[in-house]
Amino acid sequence: DGWLVKMESFDGGDTWTNGVETDFPNPNAATDLIKLKNGHVMLVYNDNMNDRTPLTVAVSTDGGETWPHKKNIGEGDNSFAYPVLIQAEDGKIHVIYTTNQRTTIMHVVFDEKTIME
Repeated sequence: DGWLVKMESFDGGDTWTNGVETDFPNPNAATDLIKLKNGHVMLVYNDNMNDRTPLTVAVSTDGGETWPHKKNIGEGDNSFAYPVLIQAEDGKIHVIYTTNQRTTIMHVVFDEKTIME
């Protein structure tokens, strides 16, 4: 309860490992994870066990073993929900999410280096 769980498949999704609790808090909210073109893994999630704020992007350069790079892209009293990550052909990262009680859709665009700094 309150933490993201990591599971892996090594056969295209037919079977999965048992879930292992991670160090990522989660207030029972949606997350998204993608593998970038350079092999890095990017996660967008709410870095809070109780509230859907802040909205944070994290990057792993070792296949998800460690996550040393994190940056908040949404902060404050608002809630940030239902994030989706996309990497465009030009390499830019797009995050789409809702805010203002799910009445506003936000679109943020950045380079991976923005998170790595």
